[in-house]
Amino acid sequence: MTASDAGPERRGPGRPPDLEKRQAIIDATLAELAEVGFASLTIDAVAQRAGSNRVLIYRVWDSKTALVRDALFGSADDLVVPDTGSVREDLRLFVDQLVHTMRRPAHLMGVPGLTVELLSDPDLARDTYLRYIKPSELGFEQILDRGRQRGELVAPADPRVITNLVSGMATGLAQALRLPAEEITEIVVRALVDGIIPLER
Repeated sequence: MTASDAGPERRGPGRPPDLEKRQAIIDATLAELAEVGFASLTIDAVAQRAGSNRVLIYRVWDSKTALVRDALFGSADDLVVPDTGSVREDLRLFVDQLVHTMRRPAHLMGVPGLTVELLSDPDLARDTYLRYIKPSELGFEQILDRGRQRGELVAPADPRVITNLVSGMATGLAQALRLPAEEITEIVVRALVDGIIPLER
């Protein structure tokens, strides 16, 4: 991270810009990530692409890392926890949402660098977990609880473990093999139902 992208000293969130300007900044960040990756992305380039300025960006995000984090992971409210009456189908639909996010060019180019930055920033890493990872865990927990109530699960399964396995497998298959999202989803779900989640056969 360069000095120009470090931003001012960390502070509480400022007054956000209007939604249209904020979305333009998010879209510009994703476009820059897809083109140049995390390390080469600059706040100046994002501001220019968004038709904005550094002051406006730093009013909401106090660092490049925070901006990229929010752009990549979006809103946890976008996650839909399906309830089809089948654990297998619910898992497939839920995993598919996560995989399509992980398979985006900006995600493929941005996550490795973002991960390194989060390792050196425990506060932001914790905030990232609570805002973006925890909702996925809760989604898997809901799916498993419903399956248990229907008698589909024969033993408990830890949603935290499942979330980490899905993230690791999907990211690895997308990064290394560049498989299509649909194929990644099928591989991940098959691994879950065949070896991780104790379902009634």
